[in-house]
Amino acid sequence: MPHQTVMWYMLDGEQLLLSTPHDSLKHKHLKRDPRLSVCVEKGYTYVTIVGTVTLDETPTTARADYQRLGKRYRSTFNPLIMVGFLWRNAVSKIGGIFKPTSVAPAKVNSMQDMLSRERVTLHMTIEKILTNGFE
Repeated sequence: MPHQTVMWYMLDGEQLLLSTPHDSLKHKHLKRDPRLSVCVEKGYTYVTIVGTVTLDETPTTARADYQRLGKRYRSTFNPLIMVGFLWRNAVSKIGGIFKPTSVAPAKVNSMQDMLSRERVTLHMTIEKILTNGFE
């Protein structure tokens, strides 16, 4: 089955640069089978890019590449999303204060976990481009 996830991406020369958490399900799948399909959509218009990836698991390189991807998306980031994550995390912590000690601790904030995990860089060689809605 294809493994679909939302991912940051950017064109890096003639390749697509992406990043995924180390030992994530996507990382494990790509180690087994390096084929990848990326779809970028806006309404009913979309571009699908198909190719294969090489993985760079070097922690310092992968973190630097992730920072490069982050710079691309910082200007498009909606601050209200972050406020929502912070609010949910605060409510969860406050709620945990009033729970009996026999209750299991709340899960770690998934956004914080995602941002702090070791990364893997994906360098995608573009083999095919499919489009819909372009003239």
